[in-house]
Amino acid sequence: MDWVYGDHRSLPSDSPILILLPGLTGGSQDSYVKHMLVKAKSKGWRVVVFNSRGCANSPVTTPQLQTASFTADTCHVVDHVSSRYPKASIYAVGWSLGGNILVNYLGREHHRCSLSGAVSLCNPFNLVIADENLRKGFNNIYDRALRGGLSRTFDKHASLFEEMHDEYNVQAGLNPRTVREYDEAITRVSLGYKSVDEYYSNSCSCHVVQHVRIPLLCIQAANDPIAPIEATPYSDIKDNPNCMLIVTPQGGHLGWVAGDDAPFGAPWTDNVVIEFLEHLQKNASKPESS
Repeated sequence: MDWVYGDHRSLPSDSPILILLPGLTGGSQDSYVKHMLVKAKSKGWRVVVFNSRGCANSPVTTPQLQTASFTADTCHVVDHVSSRYPKASIYAVGWSLGGNILVNYLGREHHRCSLSGAVSLCNPFNLVIADENLRKGFNNIYDRALRGGLSRTFDKHASLFEEMHDEYNVQAGLNPRTVREYDEAITRVSLGYKSVDEYYSNSCSCHVVQHVRIPLLCIQAANDPIAPIEATPYSDIKDNPNCMLIVTPQGGHLGWVAGDDAPFGAPWTDNVVIEFLEHLQKNASKPESS
């Protein structure tokens, strides 16, 4: 794993911090990450981009790449940032698989979570449903794009897996026909699951939304082919007073383009995210009444 800091030397030590978790094989080089980084920095926030294992050319020394359910790295990043800036409030934003990882972290680590608020966008929530949806009709176009990113990332680190041919199907990792085939060959093995279905079932952040104990805003699109709306845990979000949900009729998968900076700049959702986090920060900064 790796994290990228901006130039924060002129900021006060108690300036709020925003940790960004990109999507599958994504990283600090992606435009949606850069847009949010620029927006947050313009508000006087420190920004940290969490590049998962193998993503954005982050170094990898063990046979494990980015996964949907492994939250230990997220814990490490949050703890590291918190220890470096103990006076600052810390928030997080996750996109797509990064949103699933973030919500898994919030739910599983609620007893020790030091974040003050979070936002997930286009979170697949239920990977079993998302996997089934990717294999329907024209959605294989998206599956092809995702598996291409996975195989390219794996190709850079395949040598770490080659000595364990009995465990990993390296050839399938290099040339997977589907995302599911890649996860069966590589991802589920690295986590010790017996099957890809077991990996998907145990990686669903929808199972832990009810445990989230900090303010969480979830933004989904009803026509998302990668994070299907039927996977969104409406009732669990509604029943948790810490959670809010916005569903737009259009937007696809991270395809929101309307707004002042459209069509090539930051999407309108960036303003919503920043306004939500600024509201939390403003309330957190208010002195307690005597």
